[in-house]
Amino acid sequence: DSYTPLSALYPPQSTGRRAALARWIVSRDNPLAARVAVNHIWLRHFGRALVESTANFGRQGRLPSHPQLLDWLAVELMENGWRMKPLHRLLVTSQAYRRQSHLGTTTHPNLAADRDNRLYWRFNPQRMQAEVVRDSVLSCAEELDPTLGGQELDHVQGLTSKRRSLYFAIHGEAKMQFLDLFDGPSVVDCYQRSSSVLPQQSLAMLNSELLWPQSRRLAGKLWSRSATTADSAGRAGLFVQSAFEQILNRPPSAAESAVAMDFLAEQTALFQESATMPAEAVATASTVPPASDPAQRARENLIHALFSHNDFVTIR
Repeated sequence: DSYTPLSALYPPQSTGRRAALARWIVSRDNPLAARVAVNHIWLRHFGRALVESTANFGRQGRLPSHPQLLDWLAVELMENGWRMKPLHRLLVTSQAYRRQSHLGTTTHPNLAADRDNRLYWRFNPQRMQAEVVRDSVLSCAEELDPTLGGQELDHVQGLTSKRRSLYFAIHGEAKMQFLDLFDGPSVVDCYQRSSSVLPQQSLAMLNSELLWPQSRRLAGKLWSRSATTADSAGRAGLFVQSAFEQILNRPPSAAESAVAMDFLAEQTALFQESATMPAEAVATASTVPPASDPAQRARENLIHALFSHNDFVTIR
């Protein structure tokens, strides 16, 4: 029964120090944790944090732009038992969040007083995060798999799997190229995402193996739903309107409708002229080949063009 331990011996019961630290972190007398959490949530919704130095709330960090608002939101979070869903609901239903981003004119009077929009008199347009871009493509095509939980997925399945982007592994060199192009998550920095505008992003939306199959699937679905209209011209107009509402979440303007209808006519004529060309000669390496009908193929190209529209990847 007597032996020399090979390693340090620890008491069979916890000393309670870690629990004490946890209680101190979320104590009402120490609102730092609540302020940090609120600051991150505000950043994700508004594109700019109340304290711009999200990784540093100390003396070397930036001062909050709205200290009273930061404290009030921190109290709201604690009053709701640290539940974040009520806080999300509060922010997205606020007047500040629901304000329009389009100024309408370059001579707006508020530009002279607050050009940087520090007082949130308008909404700041922001580019979708990488995961949201991919998930939105699948969701618009009604192909997104909303299943919760499960094992993480290999990044090489990113162009073929329909699972949500948060389930894909991201570590070291294991990065999905599509997400990486749109400033995907970094394994060394979790405080704030950078957002860049690169020509490779437009090329990815044009040539990605993710976009072509979903464009063709969605074009088939929308055209089938427009079958209630007997008139061919009216059916095409209904298809254009449905495409804009499905992808850009708004109806087309009169000018956009006219351009879209001209595009369909020109593309249909182009494919009819090249009807002798085998479809396999121009098809991408996709599981969904292009339609053999020239008119349907034109509609597929219109859907693909709308996915490449700036309004699709922009939150306004």
